[in-house]
Amino acid sequence: MNEPEWESRWRAGNTPWDTGAPAPTLSTLLAADDVPAGRVLVPGCGAGHDVLAFAQAGRTALGLEVAASAIERFRSLREVAGLSEDAAYVRLADYFSFEPAQPFDVIWDYTFLCAIDPQQRAAWAQRASELLRPGGELITLIFPVIEPPGTLGPGPHEGPPYPLDPYAVRELVAPWFAERSLEPATHSHPKRAGREWVGRWERR
Repeated sequence: MNEPEWESRWRAGNTPWDTGAPAPTLSTLLAADDVPAGRVLVPGCGAGHDVLAFAQAGRTALGLEVAASAIERFRSLREVAGLSEDAAYVRLADYFSFEPAQPFDVIWDYTFLCAIDPQQRAAWAQRASELLRPGGELITLIFPVIEPPGTLGPGPHEGPPYPLDPYAVRELVAPWFAERSLEPATHSHPKRAGREWVGRWERR
């Protein structure tokens, strides 16, 4: 979908992908303090549940979103959470053209890679490398995963969300990132159980 279509969906409340809470995998990682400290970027953040979760765990989190109505929803949620703009902020911006003042320590990607046109995936990986500092971490909660992994054909595939193969994501990021781990998620929203993998990649 293009930007006006995303905005139209948010304005109409037609957002079945919004579970109304942070990703269970993220909540688990943050509870275990298993996410690097520092500045976090969350592309395609929607209503910003994950942005707020990072901020509540002591990180400075910036979300990027192309739908203004989603950002309005985020601001309401941030007010309820009692968080400041300095801790949690969502900017109306495109991931591929966004230029930050300084690189980030962490990028958290969940339901963004699966939402973009598959032809943009190589550019997604390269842009992640440009937005992260050397040694920074790209954490990908890969969804929806094709089962069994490694069997996703060349397509075309309908979406969004477009199906993903964890091993294909590994190949996408390999030129810029060293693999820390790639494994099935153990904590998921009930409707997404068995369809998520966690990939963690260190910027070279």
